[in-house]
Amino acid sequence: MKALARLSFNYIRRSRRHMAFAAVGLTAGVATLAFFLALSAGVRQKVLNRLYPVNQVEFQVERVSLFGLGLEVPASLEPPVISAISRLEGVRSVHPKQRSGFQARLWGGRDVFGSTLRVEAFFDGIDPVLIRDELRQSEEGALGKEDTGVACLTDGDCGPGSFCGSRRCVRRSWWNRFDSVDSVYRCRSDLACIQGESCLNGECVIPCDFSQGGASCPSGTGCRAGACRRLCSDTGMECRDGELCAVDGMCARLSCSLSGADVQMSDGGDEMAGTVTGLPGAASNRPLPEVCPGDSYCAVPGVSSSSGYCELPIPVLLSPFILDIYNDAAAPALGLQRLAGPELALGLKFSMMFGESYFAADLPSSMRVVRRCRIVGFSPKALDLGVTMPLIDAMHANAAMLGREKTSSYSSVVVEAVSNEDVPRIIQDMKSLGLVLSPRSESGRKAANVLMVLTLVFGGVSLIVLLVSGINIAHTFGMLVSERRREIAVYRAVGATLLDIRLIVAGEAVFLGFAGGISGIFLGWLASRLVNLLAAPVFSRIPGSPGDLFSFSPAILFVCMGISILFAVFGAWGPARSASRTDPTVVLSQE
Repeated sequence: MKALARLSFNYIRRSRRHMAFAAVGLTAGVATLAFFLALSAGVRQKVLNRLYPVNQVEFQVERVSLFGLGLEVPASLEPPVISAISRLEGVRSVHPKQRSGFQARLWGGRDVFGSTLRVEAFFDGIDPVLIRDELRQSEEGALGKEDTGVACLTDGDCGPGSFCGSRRCVRRSWWNRFDSVDSVYRCRSDLACIQGESCLNGECVIPCDFSQGGASCPSGTGCRAGACRRLCSDTGMECRDGELCAVDGMCARLSCSLSGADVQMSDGGDEMAGTVTGLPGAASNRPLPEVCPGDSYCAVPGVSSSSGYCELPIPVLLSPFILDIYNDAAAPALGLQRLAGPELALGLKFSMMFGESYFAADLPSSMRVVRRCRIVGFSPKALDLGVTMPLIDAMHANAAMLGREKTSSYSSVVVEAVSNEDVPRIIQDMKSLGLVLSPRSESGRKAANVLMVLTLVFGGVSLIVLLVSGINIAHTFGMLVSERRREIAVYRAVGATLLDIRLIVAGEAVFLGFAGGISGIFLGWLASRLVNLLAAPVFSRIPGSPGDLFSFSPAILFVCMGISILFAVFGAWGPARSASRTDPTVVLSQE
C-alpha cells in the first residue's frame, strides 16, 4: 500500500499543473458550499434562534375577521387553561404574558438625550425566567469585558457600562435586575389587588396569620402584622434599596416624603429621593438614612400625595426596534442626540404615569399614579412600541387601575417545548384550545422556512459547480491516463493487478479532493470574514446582534471535505477503470 501511495504522489508531482487546473472548479464549488452552509447555520443559531427560539412558541387567542374587525373566538387564557397547556405532551414550561389595559404616558431621558422626551406609554409583562439568559448574553455582547480590571481613577477612565471601583474598572450588570421590585400598590379593597393578595392598611400584601407562624407565606418570608415580609440576617444583604432589616429579622420599608406633590412631574434627579421619615411598623438597630438610599426613590400613592415609601424603579426592557426608530427617525427630526449603542441606554431612568394619556380621556386624578422605571436590557421579546416589565408588576398595575378581574386572563402565552420535534404537535393541540401562533412566532416560522429554501437553492448551485468540476476532473484524468499508457502497461506486465492500477488513480483523486476541500473551505472562510467586516457598521447599531453571522462547525467542515473527495473520486472513477483495463501486450507491442 505504501508503494501505491508513493506512486500516486509521484504522479501528482509530475502533473501538478494539470492537477492545479482540475482543482480550481473543485475549490470554487466547496468554497460556495461552505460559505452558504456556514451562513445558514450562523443565521439560524445566532439570529433566528435568538429572535424566535425553535423550542419557544408564543400563542394567543385566535382572531377572526368580521366586517374588517378583529374579533376573538370564544377562548381565553385564564389560569385553568394555562394549567391544561402545561400538561400537554411535549411541553416543558409555560410562561404567560399580560398587556396593560389602561392609558399611560412616560417622560424622561434628559441626561442622555439633552432634553426630556414625552410619549404615550404601552407596556406588557413577561416572566423574567423566560428571558434572563438571553438578557445576559445580549448585555455581554454589547458591553464586552475588555476594560474589566483596568486601572482607573474616575468612571471616565472606563468604557461604557463600567465604573471605577477601588481603582479598577468594574462592569455593571443590568440583566439580573429584571425581576419584580415589590412595588407598593395602594388599594381600597381586595378587588384592587391580584389573586392571592389582600388589601391591608391600604396596601396590597400577601396575607398571613402570625398565630400560625406565617405558614402561608412563601419561602424566604415571614409574617409581620398580617403581611408576609422578606426575611433578613444581621448583614441585611437580603433587603433591597429602600428597606432596612428590622430587629424581628424581616425587611421593613422606609417611609418618605417629597418636598411637594408636583416633584413627581420632574425628570428625576435628587428631588425624587425624598426625605426618609421613619420605619413604620418595625424597629431597626441601624440608623435611618436621610434620603431614600441607593437606587431607590420616594414612590407616593397618587399625583396629589407627597408621602409614600422608598422603592426601586420598575425594571423594563426595550425592543431593539425602538432604538432603530429613535436613531433613524426621531433623533434627526427632533434634533436630538443619537445613541451610538444600547449600552448608553442601560440604566436610564424615566417616569410613567398610569391613568393619563396624550390621546385618550384621562382617568380621575384620584386613580393616577406615577412610577419610576429603569431600562435594564434590550430584547426582541419586548413590546415593539412600548416597554416590557416583569409579569407580576404588569399584573399589579392592571389590578390597581382596572380591578382584579382584569388580571384573570393573559394576553398570550409562551410555551417551551421539550424538543424541537414536539413543536408541530403542540401547535395542533393548541388549535383545539382556540389558540394560534402569535404574529411574532408566525413570522419566525416563515423566516425559518425561507432560510431553509435559500439554503437548498444555494446548496444546489454549489453542487452544480462541483458536478462541473467532476466532469473537468474526468477530462483531466482521462488525458493523464492516456499519456501514461506505456507506464501502466509496464506495471501490468510486472504483476500489478487491476485493483492496484485503480488505487493509484484513486489515490491521486483523493489527494486532489483533499487539497480542493482545504482550499475551498479556507476560501469560503475568507469570504465570510469579508462579509462580517462589511456588515459590522450595521450590526454595531443593533443591540444584541451577532458579531459573526457564520458558524463553521465541525459537521460543516466534515461535510464539505467529504463532498470534495467524493466528487474528485467520482470524476476520476471512469479514467481509473479505463487505466486498469490496459492490455500490456497490445500497448507494448505498439511501442
